[in-house]
Amino acid sequence: MTQQEHIPVFYEGQDDLIDVLATSMASVCYNTSSFIDFYILDCGICKFNKKLLETMKEKFNNFSIEFIPVDLKQFKGLKGWGPQNKYVDCYARLLISGLKPNLDKCIYLDSDTMALDDITKLWEIDLQNYYYAAAIELGCTSNMQNNFVKNLGLSKEHRFPNAGVFILNLKKWREDNIEEKIINLAKKYNKHLLTIHEDLFSLTFGSNNYKKLDLRFNLADRINRVKDVNAPEITDDYVENEWKNAVIQHLTPTKPWQYMYSEEHKITKNFSIFWFYAKMTPFYAGMMARYNWVSIENIVFNQLNSINFGERFVNKRYIKLFGIIPIVTIKRNNNKIKYKLFGFLPILTEKRK
Repeated sequence: MTQQEHIPVFYEGQDDLIDVLATSMASVCYNTSSFIDFYILDCGICKFNKKLLETMKEKFNNFSIEFIPVDLKQFKGLKGWGPQNKYVDCYARLLISGLKPNLDKCIYLDSDTMALDDITKLWEIDLQNYYYAAAIELGCTSNMQNNFVKNLGLSKEHRFPNAGVFILNLKKWREDNIEEKIINLAKKYNKHLLTIHEDLFSLTFGSNNYKKLDLRFNLADRINRVKDVNAPEITDDYVENEWKNAVIQHLTPTKPWQYMYSEEHKITKNFSIFWFYAKMTPFYAGMMARYNWVSIENIVFNQLNSINFGERFVNKRYIKLFGIIPIVTIKRNNNKIKYKLFGFLPILTEKRK
């Protein structure tokens, strides 16, 4: 890479995760010596949040930012994610090759990614004439495999990619009109799309037809399921070694702005590093307030789930901060359960049979 060359990095953005996106940007800027051109696919970001993102230039001098509006109405009828599969902003990344015809190559990052090293290491990887590069999905299950074999016609040996980190060969996408092809496939296989991006990329380009990245470029703190599905080479020892050289962490399925513990009931890897980066953003105070509230909700939820409401029910129970300070008192009287904050402020009364 020449000294003058910039690294183009794309994100999809909406107001609901703008603070997490900002944290990802901060992590990239903090670790990367090259100049970053951030392109935000604007799927619904208010002016105020855009201004806040711009203020990050006061802390970092190695990035530019451009917001590219995306009309989500063009994806009407396509299967989305979330409740009732109604969120279609996930399709915005499929338009990058047409939105920026001056770029031949780019990096795409999900908002919930965090750089742990210089992403120039990712940028300098040779695509070898592939349409894209991605890491194997560590959490690929037999259910996901059954879907892409039975409904999408892919090989059982297909190593399912993870869509959180991509290098895209935009020049090759334009030459072969991939944008139109992939949207048409989204319409055709609408009801069979289980993971949206991963399914669509696999459908469009075929089984194992992509440049496979080392896991260090897209590592998630999750159970290694793919080793038992079709990738025995992804051993636990290999994953452990990749963590020692991690460049990008994908903050899924555990979100450190919501939970401290992973699906293996351990403190999420690099939990404190996430908050180190978050503090560099103008959204930090709001993120902390939300995290503290969610943490209290989780404490209450977990305590309630652990209570036996049968004959051995303890009539009075306390939820304590640091194991000392009683925050919530839970008291049962016949078929009523009362919750009080600090033992005297009523929160909720619940009836149980």
